[in-house]
Amino acid sequence: MGENNRLGEEKILCTEKDESARDMPCLSVNEGEKNTPVINLCAVAYNLPQPVKEQLLSAFDLKKFAKIFEDESMMLTAKTFIASGMNVSVAARKLYMHRNTLMYRLGLIRRKTGLDLKNFEMAVTFEVLHLLYLTK
Repeated sequence: MGENNRLGEEKILCTEKDESARDMPCLSVNEGEKNTPVINLCAVAYNLPQPVKEQLLSAFDLKKFAKIFEDESMMLTAKTFIASGMNVSVAARKLYMHRNTLMYRLGLIRRKTGLDLKNFEMAVTFEVLHLLYLTK
């Protein structure tokens, strides 16, 4: 997701109207981390064959996820929390909100989607589903 994956410094964003992911490499080099290879999830999601996308998406109730994915403030909350290393205090500070407000919003995401973003595997699942939702 760009050369630098810190919040606010992303060079390339994947959006539903942006097909630039088609030409992006699936593996890039993060210049800030001593040339560490980084997987570009946006490019990977865009380049998945349609049957694979449908199979992955069919396991989830996208109507519930759509309510979150289409809510800018909830997505900013989720993205900031994940980009902050799933650290509540850091994310709350970046979002200029009380940590209890952040915890409440994360709870709403969990109740609506069934995914607890405080769990790494579930946070990655949320990210991948969001990218697949945008590229479907």
